[in-house]
Amino acid sequence: MSYLIIIFFSFITLVFSSFSQACGDNPNAIIQGPFKDSAFNDGVVCFQNTPDKRNIMFYLSYMSKDGIYNEVVDTYYYSDAPAELMSVFFSPVNGEKNIVVLLRWNVNYESNGIQYPYFYEIKTYQKENNNRYKLNLDSNKDTQLSGYQINKNGKIINYPLDNAGKIKSYLIEKYRP
Repeated sequence: MSYLIIIFFSFITLVFSSFSQACGDNPNAIIQGPFKDSAFNDGVVCFQNTPDKRNIMFYLSYMSKDGIYNEVVDTYYYSDAPAELMSVFFSPVNGEKNIVVLLRWNVNYESNGIQYPYFYEIKTYQKENNNRYKLNLDSNKDTQLSGYQINKNGKIINYPLDNAGKIKSYLIEKYRP
């Protein structure tokens, strides 16, 4: 009887450990996710810190006919400060479902008496036919998708697209099919 119990718990441990490793390469480094992604068979996306906590890696994982597919979609690099993942959500862009990522860096620049505490960048990703995500929109294609928070004479002026609600409204309005 004890032999069967050991086999049962070994099986349960094996099953659940494979689920915990399903997205990314280090479940202890996940900062957001895993989020279910219906665009893929048993698909999930997650974001995790690199070991030095300077960069953030965006992973896609799903079941394919060849087994578990687990790949880095993008990496957000240290630039004057570590990247911060502020928000992740799904939104339509030109009628197609996209993953939207809002990033922020604490830059603390000052020029002509104006302080720039934070730099924001928005990136959207669209599913490709080969079962991967590709970068769809970023500040190179739409300059409104990046900007600074400004502190001028003690008055803080936030970046206009600094949260998911504002970004989603902007994308739906500007990129309506």
